[in-house]
Amino acid sequence: MGERPHRRALLFLGHGVFLSLLGLAWKYAMIRSTFGDTAYQVFQWISQPGWDIEAHRYTAIVPQACVKLFALFGVELSTLLLVSSLAHVLVGYGIYLLCAHVWKSPAAAFGCAAAAVLCSRLAFYSPVLEANYLLCYPFLLIGFIEQSARAESIPPRNVATASVLLLVPLIVHPVGWTVMLFAVVFMFALGWLRGNMFVTLLLISASWPLVGRWLFPPTGYELEQYDAVVAGLQHVGSFTHWGSWEFLAIHTFSASNTYLPAVLVLLAVVSGWALMNKGRIALLTFGGAMAFVFVFLVTFSAGNSAVMQDRGILPVATLIALSGAALVVREESPGLRMLSLILCVLVLFVKVRDVSFASRPFAREYAVTEELIALSDQQGVPRGIVDCQRLRERDVEVSWAFPVETLLRSSVRGVEQGRVLVCSDKLPPPDVLASGQVQVLQFVWAVDKNGNDYFQRADSHYRTLVQH
Repeated sequence: MGERPHRRALLFLGHGVFLSLLGLAWKYAMIRSTFGDTAYQVFQWISQPGWDIEAHRYTAIVPQACVKLFALFGVELSTLLLVSSLAHVLVGYGIYLLCAHVWKSPAAAFGCAAAAVLCSRLAFYSPVLEANYLLCYPFLLIGFIEQSARAESIPPRNVATASVLLLVPLIVHPVGWTVMLFAVVFMFALGWLRGNMFVTLLLISASWPLVGRWLFPPTGYELEQYDAVVAGLQHVGSFTHWGSWEFLAIHTFSASNTYLPAVLVLLAVVSGWALMNKGRIALLTFGGAMAFVFVFLVTFSAGNSAVMQDRGILPVATLIALSGAALVVREESPGLRMLSLILCVLVLFVKVRDVSFASRPFAREYAVTEELIALSDQQGVPRGIVDCQRLRERDVEVSWAFPVETLLRSSVRGVEQGRVLVCSDKLPPPDVLASGQVQVLQFVWAVDKNGNDYFQRADSHYRTLVQH
């Protein structure tokens, strides 16, 4: 296969990945926009004035801006939930289009597409978890550097632009600096970075843990994560009993094969670089991926929910995809180009299918809440208390955002159909139960503070829902 057909085929695959993800985001919009952290944030975006910036994640504001823009035109709630779901995928697709068709950076473009699915599964159904953006935002810098590498000299404005593009993934998530440090060193090893630009980007990435902590003080949750790292390091010898190790093992070789394709791709990429006599790049790829996995294992050594652990390991896909894309794009043998293309098609198909199948537990939980909402309609209970033990018996675990999940899912039928359900094990204080207000994360929320009539205000106290 010639070079141009090979690169066109890779571009076609990239478009296929993002169009498939857009299709899944459309199909499962109600699930993606009304579950857990996403439900909580979408509820805030619609019902509360101003901008909701969680934990200094300023670069994760695009989906929020889209939802607020559409809300200004008074579109239906179901449309806002669809916009929210699609916007998260469109961020990555927009970066892919920029790399592929504006900067003409084939490695960055294909890497962005591969990273989007290589380690993805459960986190696709909780899109506001900002680690998702470490699958696409790093390729803004990578794509810019790839196209700049073709120039004989580097003007100062390119160094300034690259520094700004580097800040985007650094701000989006605390572990962004580890991903970007790898990316900067890897691009130097490829020969894309040199001189002042390399030194500048390296210094920014390496110093970010201190600079970022000073500019953006860590939240309570982030401090808990730092404590978890310290606790994990104190018990390194017993890592085979860590919750994080069990999670990776289970979802690589037994309960699911979510991470098996990434493991196989990593081994293939490392072998490919070694066969090309690029031993340093092979070691850098393997060492970078293993270092990130180690950080994940330590951070989540005590375990966590499946979605949160899936989110924690997610960014390693960027490291593997970047190296793999650079290898595939520069392959010179026609036979190996065809072989690599076939393997890319196989891996991407399996992973898109994996993401699609991961909807099943979320769909089951959604169906149960729909039954509860219908039951509350029958019993005339706009504010209800449900027996959570009964739900656990049906293999449904109620999330902390359950009140706003049910409010969003019921209100799509009409403002007057809005229902708020709370779990019997996690009841709000008596005054909230008596007033019919909504409490999430110890805060009482005015459900229609914007006055846009998407949610019905409290008009009755909470009553126990009779579950059959």
